[in-house]
Amino acid sequence: MLITPLKHGCWKLAFVLSLAVSAPSFVPTAAAAPAGPERWEKTIRAWEEADKTNPPPKGATLFTGASNLRRWESLATDLKGQKVINRAFGGSQMKEVLHFIDRLVFPLAPKEIVLQAGGNDLKAGRTPEETIADFKAFVAKVHAGLPQTRITVLSIPPSPARWDQREAMVRVNQAVKQIMEGDERCSYIDLFPPMLGTDGKPREELFVEDRLHVNAAGYELWTSLLKWDREIKALLAKDKATPPPQNAILFLGSSSIKRWTNVAKDFPNHQVVNHGFGGSHIFDSLALADQLILPCAPKQIIFYAGGNDLNSGKSTERVLGDFQALVKKVHATLPQTRIAFISIAGNPKRWAQVEEVKKLNHLVEAFTKTDPRLAFINVFPAMLGADGLPLPDIFVSDQLHMNAKGYAIWTKVVAPYLK
Repeated sequence: MLITPLKHGCWKLAFVLSLAVSAPSFVPTAAAAPAGPERWEKTIRAWEEADKTNPPPKGATLFTGASNLRRWESLATDLKGQKVINRAFGGSQMKEVLHFIDRLVFPLAPKEIVLQAGGNDLKAGRTPEETIADFKAFVAKVHAGLPQTRITVLSIPPSPARWDQREAMVRVNQAVKQIMEGDERCSYIDLFPPMLGTDGKPREELFVEDRLHVNAAGYELWTSLLKWDREIKALLAKDKATPPPQNAILFLGSSSIKRWTNVAKDFPNHQVVNHGFGGSHIFDSLALADQLILPCAPKQIIFYAGGNDLNSGKSTERVLGDFQALVKKVHATLPQTRIAFISIAGNPKRWAQVEEVKKLNHLVEAFTKTDPRLAFINVFPAMLGADGLPLPDIFVSDQLHMNAKGYAIWTKVVAPYLK
């Protein structure tokens, strides 16, 4: 290399420029981010390290999958009374959940797995068939290692942000449903019907601003679907074995309806169907309307719920709103169906809430007067004694639910409203 001295002592600059031209170029670059399942290695390893010092409970319900589960921060509160572990990792694909199954699932030995994934696979360009195959492999591998563990799959949800991919989503969902059917250890929850509006599109009010992830209202809906999944499937299995008549009177609501086991005998001149499920709120009947109400196409619904809502701390305005939403949901598909609301009953167990009960009854009664298809059945006064307190001999030992005498009162008051 020839170095020529330059004027003003600039030969050093010439030397540097010469090196830049003659030497091989080398530009250091940052390491490329992992593209496959290994991109989640830090997340998985962090859980493993945390579990060493604070072991998670055995026999819990394990939630795993993509971001809608990861973002469910109120999960433990929403499913109060259950041991839950959240091992969802946002943005993950079904193939990645499958990849980490030996480290993600087996060490925790869960009694149940709640899985939601697949949407990110489709978004990334994977085919429905590839995604379906991964679901099938996941189920098979779990039951090979944990044969008693239940698996509940929440379907790929409809979302405004990915509505253009709905055909692929439906293909995956339908195939996964078929994979889950026929195995009592498996359950499939279809999120499409309750998350679609009357226009057949995703309900915007269930999503945050990105229109992909659900908000608190969305999680409340999912909580209801998960909480009642087994009971509703058992109820529907009975319906399948003995199909209920169409155009019948549907008794729907919480435990006082569920425990009305003689309802058909009490109203022998009417065809009746009992779809009560104990402990439920009005919102639960709304969330499950696509399963419990619409397939029956009832000519009339006799509805009782709301007491559990007030007991949980919900305001009377919120409970009224849920009933109004239920009416709207039913009439969007079954515009001729009549709906009668049995007033919330006073009972010794919850007599301290009587003023809230009276307020809610008043609000519901006023609402029913706005539509000739609605009615309000006031059982409250018929259940009180001369002292203005609940009759002491019409309740079972829990002082909350009625005995035969109580149902005899209801039968007499309800009968004139049956159409």
